[in-house]
Amino acid sequence: MKNNIIRLISLICFFMLIGLVGLYAQEKSITGTVTDTDGEPLPGVSISVDGTTQGTITDLEGNYTITDVAQEQVLVYSFVGYLKERRQVGDQSNINVELMEDITELGEVLVIGYGVQKKSDKTGAVATVSSEDMNQGVITDPIHAMQGKSAGVLISKKGGDPNAGFSVKIRGAAGFESGTTPLYVVDGVPGVDPTTIAPEDIETFTILKDAASTAIYGSQGSNGVILITTKKGTAGVSKVQFNAKVSADQVANTLDLLTASELRTFVDNNDLNFSDGGGNTDWQDEIYRTGITQSYNLNFSGGSENSTYYASITQADWQGVMKGTEKERTTAKINLTHKTWDGRLKLAGSLSGAFEQNDYENYSGFDKDDVIYQALQRNPTDPVYTAENEYYIINRAFNYDNPIAVINEIENLRDAKRFFGSFNADLEIFDGFIATTNIGYTRDDNESSYFRYKDGIYSSADNGAGRKEYNNSSKKLIEVYANYTKSLNAHYLNAMAGYSWEENNYNGFFSYAENPQSPHLSYNNLGSFVDYQKDPIGSWKGMSRLIGFFGRVQYNYDERIYGSASIRRDGSTKFGKNNKWGTFPTFAAGWNIHKESFLDNLDLFSQLKLRASYGVSGNQAIGEYFAQILPQDTGEGTNPESGEQVTVFGFSNSWNANPDLKWESTTEINIGLDFGFVGNRINGSVELYTKETEDILAPVQVPSPPALANFTWENIGKMNNTGIELFLEFFVVNRPNISWKSTLNGSHYKTIITELGKWVEEGDYRKEGYLSGRGLVGEENYVVGNIEGEELGAFFLPVYVGLSSDGRLLYESETGGITRNLSDAERQIVGSPAPDLEIGWSNSFTLYNNWTIDFSLRSMIGNDVYNATQMFFDYPGNLPSLNAVPEAVEWYEQGRTNPPQIADIYVEDGSFVKLDYLSLGYNFEFNSSYFSSVRIYVTGNNLFTLTNYSGVDPETSVEGRAFGIDQYDVYPKTRSISIGMSSTFK
Repeated sequence: MKNNIIRLISLICFFMLIGLVGLYAQEKSITGTVTDTDGEPLPGVSISVDGTTQGTITDLEGNYTITDVAQEQVLVYSFVGYLKERRQVGDQSNINVELMEDITELGEVLVIGYGVQKKSDKTGAVATVSSEDMNQGVITDPIHAMQGKSAGVLISKKGGDPNAGFSVKIRGAAGFESGTTPLYVVDGVPGVDPTTIAPEDIETFTILKDAASTAIYGSQGSNGVILITTKKGTAGVSKVQFNAKVSADQVANTLDLLTASELRTFVDNNDLNFSDGGGNTDWQDEIYRTGITQSYNLNFSGGSENSTYYASITQADWQGVMKGTEKERTTAKINLTHKTWDGRLKLAGSLSGAFEQNDYENYSGFDKDDVIYQALQRNPTDPVYTAENEYYIINRAFNYDNPIAVINEIENLRDAKRFFGSFNADLEIFDGFIATTNIGYTRDDNESSYFRYKDGIYSSADNGAGRKEYNNSSKKLIEVYANYTKSLNAHYLNAMAGYSWEENNYNGFFSYAENPQSPHLSYNNLGSFVDYQKDPIGSWKGMSRLIGFFGRVQYNYDERIYGSASIRRDGSTKFGKNNKWGTFPTFAAGWNIHKESFLDNLDLFSQLKLRASYGVSGNQAIGEYFAQILPQDTGEGTNPESGEQVTVFGFSNSWNANPDLKWESTTEINIGLDFGFVGNRINGSVELYTKETEDILAPVQVPSPPALANFTWENIGKMNNTGIELFLEFFVVNRPNISWKSTLNGSHYKTIITELGKWVEEGDYRKEGYLSGRGLVGEENYVVGNIEGEELGAFFLPVYVGLSSDGRLLYESETGGITRNLSDAERQIVGSPAPDLEIGWSNSFTLYNNWTIDFSLRSMIGNDVYNATQMFFDYPGNLPSLNAVPEAVEWYEQGRTNPPQIADIYVEDGSFVKLDYLSLGYNFEFNSSYFSSVRIYVTGNNLFTLTNYSGVDPETSVEGRAFGIDQYDVYPKTRSISIGMSSTFK
């Protein structure tokens, strides 16, 4: 892939430079060929006579001829991505040159907000993940491709459901109730759903992490920004690529439950009454399967000096490891560019569409249709089918149902369409001054359908139900900005100013009915259902606008001293009339120490740059109308004049108006050090940061009356986040027959709640992480306490000390004694779900030009997990009617009678090391006019996990204020093997 990129760059340079070459006829001529270290010819290499303007470039075969040179003159061979070579002419008439790759130059340009800059010029915390470095294999979401590749970016997924997305946190959480998802910007358009793009179409991810980098996006930047650049065509290079991949997924780990034989032994040993179903069923085996994924991508690219194109279509089908879960997605994309007016006007257009069908199964709780819970609790002696091949139905307990019947007989479908279009025009009005217009439009339409017939599914009586729902959303964007760049001797200046307008609209509708009369009409005719009432019908519509004025100035002196400042002024319809506008400033500076004279004689550093930045960014990720009061439907009442039943509107379900509601704001200070040794063969960066989020958005309970509603959205509270990040890149070996590149990233951060404000009464704390399930009752079943001065999401639990004589759990009490009552137990902070250290280590090998080996390890160290699954299934009272984990037998022998109850004993160390990715590939090169190369590869994902955690998987969701809780409502993680092929045609 690297060689292909080099060739593309070569051809671009060839077409750019070919018209600038002058030929001078003198007596002495030099000819030769320029190749890379693999012996491949390099077109577009610049050959110049040192100290003059005379020169030429190599042709498509790497050959060159230069005339009018003298013996004492020196030829300089230069090309982007390669080290310069110098040759004295002497008495030679033929000079062949081999250029070595300059590993400091490839990937040098960074995409930033509303512009680009050289990597060496950055002053903020910015990281990139290129297409060559992305994860491969089974990728259900483009974001998955960058998991573990950047320090401070935590990407996780709660289970392996192909229909579920990934959670992303950049430098920890920054809010209580507002959204914590980063802003995605696709080809310059903010707010685009990344699932509208196929992973094969992505060129780079650029992650803006500190406020100095993100605040140019103002009120949308406090959770970080991920810029996605898609692939474009290359002038003079036409090619067709076909990529195909087939994968097999299996459940990586299952819960250890009693088998039918072990349950029968338990019954016999304890002389218990038990109705044996006569079966020998592993219910986890029954609901899980080997999932098959197929992905096919075809793309075309090319163009002329003035126009380029890139078009692709991708078809992917994911068959989940849980029966009944599937996803099919077709993605199509086209990128066009055109230059005119002698290159001063550049036009770019993009259009993409994603068409997706989903087949869901419920598993998020402990209801009748929650498949995983039904399978885990179900007695292993119960068979799946009766002798008559009907579902085996028995009512051993409340909400006890056959999960295979649920999977086969309930329809739960979704059909979604997403469209994204953008247009960009750059006009160079005069040298260095470029005006840009950026227009974007996105639309997301989806339709959900649910149907359950009334007979043969549940063990208890059920009338069946049907539901139909439509959701539509759209976003319009118009941005106009200008960049002015000026270089004068050692001074460089870039100034940018612009305006942004965006509007978001959404609407939807649903209808629900019960007691269908026909299994064939399904959800397509809800009017045929017997119970069709007003209450389960709803519709909605909403709109928000965001307007921004922004500017930025960047300056550097002699590429030694750097300075930048930016400001954005945003206005949003989401906030109160007194605070609709917010201001977000930034300042940053950098010092290239290695370019100072006092280091001239020190060859240790090839790069040593100190950076510092300060910035303020905002968060507006709340609902559209939280600053104003809205009447809500509160039920039906009687019209006193007519006596008719009418809909009553009130405020009990709403919130009060707050004209002073405004942004959350995050102020961040970042200090970074970029370093490089041995010609940047070893390079990296260290980042230290601290950020404080204040004016946090949250609903506050107020007395009603006098208030009309029970809640008011206010700006309350503060959080502080401090951390350190390390990125290290090492080109261990860089020889013609073998290369080895290794990258290591690590991060540590702590998020402390410094002020809760009116969110709690004085001296109190927020109770979070409430658990619910069979046997768990009461208001004290929360496992997280968010406390001022403590870490966000800390586990705040009673400390277990033993069993009472009658088998009840005993705790340390608030008075220093022992109690069996949760309300009297003393709670203590017993752990944190946030890791002390996150590590990602990736390696890439190329052997003898054709073999490639890549692997990535990822680790979280010091994170605790609350094993709620163990808490629910180690209760001996479930036996023998329901299934349980083996520890339930041990509790039974100890005489425990307590139903499931929270305790510190269920907090476990969740530290782990995972082999996320391993790939072995071979590249076949062809000397053909039409066929270029074929790459065959085998890839494994999530191949093993090293951990002491006793549950199914130590990696849990990172979302919200209460995370790190492992309950049974989690789709299992998968282990996959993929076989793929990538073919390139000229």
